[in-house]
Amino acid sequence: MKKTLLICMVTAALVCAFALPTLYAVDAPGDMVLKAPAGAKMTKAPVDFSHKGHAAVDCAKCHHTWDGKAAVKKCSAEGCHVDTSKAGKKKPESFYSAFHAKADNSCVGCHKSMKKAKAKTGPTKCGDCHPKK
Repeated sequence: MKKTLLICMVTAALVCAFALPTLYAVDAPGDMVLKAPAGAKMTKAPVDFSHKGHAAVDCAKCHHTWDGKAAVKKCSAEGCHVDTSKAGKKKPESFYSAFHAKADNSCVGCHKSMKKAKAKTGPTKCGDCHPKK
């Protein structure tokens, strides 16, 4: 009887250890198109982006306000990168800076850091992300 109880408890512990984390795992969306929020003027073409291609990157590196539990908000969500004005372009709260700032949590910043470290990286030039219309 004691042996059966022990086996059941060990089995339950293993199930919890391996199965429960998958319930909370985030399944990143596939390919998507990044474009400015409604009402903002885009001067360049929208960007094709592959979440799956960035699966090795910690989600919180880009989604820097995400707590790992709640739903991931878009960059243009209230309280994040909401400034779409041309004058505010270089401010951290601007939509433009979310993708173009020199900081490692932006696309351009991360790609340039990787390039500087001689690591394989994505595009670093405007035309590589924003194809001609």
